[in-house]
Amino acid sequence: MNFTIARIRADQWQILKNTRLRALEDAPYAFCTTLAEAKKRTDKNWQDMARDHATLTDRAYFTAYMDDQPCGMAGCYRTDLHAAVLTAMWVAPEVRGQKLGEQIVRAVIQWAKAGRATTLEAQVREDNPACIFYRKIGFRETGAIESPCSNPDIQIILIALDLADQNPV
Repeated sequence: MNFTIARIRADQWQILKNTRLRALEDAPYAFCTTLAEAKKRTDKNWQDMARDHATLTDRAYFTAYMDDQPCGMAGCYRTDLHAAVLTAMWVAPEVRGQKLGEQIVRAVIQWAKAGRATTLEAQVREDNPACIFYRKIGFRETGAIESPCSNPDIQIILIALDLADQNPV
């Protein structure tokens, strides 16, 4: 299958909204934001988010398409001069297992490296099946554990990918 990965444009706020809501509905265990919280956002909130992630240099959203239909996404943002964070990663169930996740992460890595990041970090629940995917593509646990969600019982592990001395993914 042929997939296309593209950075979200400011005018694509409805694609961002619909893809994000689909991700939250499909895999609520994978995100700190709940579907109910995301549904409360106004269209203006989604428009602002798309605009900011399309135009600002410290953040981006990438959408994956198959036959012009959104089928995956990931967000990313800079935390400091040398680090970027992968967030909101999701691949639609009907295209899982076809290496789309690797393609999305590759787009994020290219964005991070263009901004001179040497580390790409992510937060993932320890019980999330995506942990296997992240390990397979080179992410390693940092040893840090957090509870950043509104539910303090949820444990999030911090993982990182060294971008400096390898060509990951």
